Amino acid sequence: MSRERNLFRENPSVERYLLEYLSLGSEFVEPPRVKLSLITRVLPEEEDINSRDIAISAALQCYAPGVAKMVLRPEERFQQIAESTLEAGHHTTRMHAHYTFRIEGVSRSVVHDILHFSPFYNTSQQSQRYVEAKEGNYLIPTKLTEKQRQIYLESAATANENYFRLLELLRPEVDRRLRLMYPERGWKTAKTAERLESKAQKLCQEIARYVLPVAQKTNLFYTLNELQLLRLFRASQMSNYSREAKYLVASMISDLAKVDKGIIQDLREPWTEVVEQNFDETYIREQKEEFDAWLGGRQSRLLSFSENTREELAKAVRNVLGIPKRYLSDSEALKRLMDPAKNPLLADVFEAGIIDPLTSCLREVPIRFATKLSHTADSQRQRQRQTSAATPPIEAMYDRRADFMTPLIIRENEELNETYKKMIGMNYTNVARCLEAGIPKELALLLLPNAHTLRVVERGDLFDWLHRLKDRLCYLAQEEIFFISVEQAEQIIQVLPGAREMILAKCGARQSSRMSPRCPEGERWCGQKVFNLEIEDYKRGRLI
Repeated sequence: MSRERNLFRENPSVERYLLEYLSLGSEFVEPPRVKLSLITRVLPEEEDINSRDIAISAALQCYAPGVAKMVLRPEERFQQIAESTLEAGHHTTRMHAHYTFRIEGVSRSVVHDILHFSPFYNTSQQSQRYVEAKEGNYLIPTKLTEKQRQIYLESAATANENYFRLLELLRPEVDRRLRLMYPERGWKTAKTAERLESKAQKLCQEIARYVLPVAQKTNLFYTLNELQLLRLFRASQMSNYSREAKYLVASMISDLAKVDKGIIQDLREPWTEVVEQNFDETYIREQKEEFDAWLGGRQSRLLSFSENTREELAKAVRNVLGIPKRYLSDSEALKRLMDPAKNPLLADVFEAGIIDPLTSCLREVPIRFATKLSHTADSQRQRQRQTSAATPPIEAMYDRRADFMTPLIIRENEELNETYKKMIGMNYTNVARCLEAGIPKELALLLLPNAHTLRVVERGDLFDWLHRLKDRLCYLAQEEIFFISVEQAEQIIQVLPGAREMILAKCGARQSSRMSPRCPEGERWCGQKVFNLEIEDYKRGRLI
């Protein structure tokens, strides 16, 4: 720890927090491993600088009559600029420096609750859909009694065993459904048969992962700018930060500080004026019942939509195009905006429409949904960062009762459904056993299954929802998110009929705009002619 002390001593007010957080690594048999992989640098022929020099130069550029070069700025007057802009909240200067970390062996709980909680990041994470889980690859705490450790390990091992058992039980039903979806002649072609064989294995993994605990580990590349890293540390005393999360954030900062001491100078003490939340199980249960009543039998429900949206959107279009209403009616204005045949940018995979004045009119329409989904599906939802959500901490979603989502293929197979219920029941029973044995709640809840239900309120504008739905209405999308997306698309179209032609899977929008190929996925094509379907037919066409 002496090396870290040398790194951190330039900022005594945060040193004790960083050292405390790093010491938490001893509380896990194998804590997450963090390695800085990429960092913003000047060109090779230029003098090397750190993040603080970048921020100072950026601040100077705002007032410089010419060009403020990115150079070393150790002088006191420049350091005062760094301090004053930081304290005043002029933080865009801290958004130029970016870092990419390779993170190995971190629990999916921390990835969901901290790393992917806000929209300001990029990530490439190992997927449980495409990579078979490893036995025993879950977070293991060290500071447990012998009895507690035995209960925890037995519980996690049971979940892992059930995963591998479910993989085998699923295969016959997955194969049966695939043969219903894909013509027999395709199976006689070696290349197609190989692709479908691989697809079957991945589908089994996608479904079986629902019984895995959120303690299961993952690996990822994680990119963020300096400001977001400062925020992660600033928030580290909040109640939703687990010990693993604190250790992870401190490890990122420590590894970065070895090559960029500017990050230490810019850190500020964590926000400590946080309200402790003691989640009452009776209140949680009642809130969940209220939320489900709010949904009215749906998995996702549109919460609010202005009756004047259609007219207001048409006005925005006419304003952008510079055409008065007597020459461009509301219906024609909306067609120019929302029909891919007239506005092919709607089908562009690069989403260049975000820069197009006409297409950006979609940003004038705010949309909110109340949504109920599994922890694993919410991890997928988080990837669409512009449709963020008010997501409660997992403690606010646990009331000692089994509350879980069931994938389609299991719901529709009585034998599989009974087995699945028993497996998931074991997860909840084992969480209760851990709590009764005195294991801290933070650790016990790591054994909740991926299937555990979360309830969120999502929001975004129509452009961002369009981007998300084009991806998630694809038959390659994760099954639970796909069916939620169909519900959401149907409800948007109901209140905004002009959106019917654009709110489709990517292939449908590309067909309307006559783009080729219709499916941009290449060899990953789902094999179904989804581009010929209306949104109402999407559910019937997907059997798995």
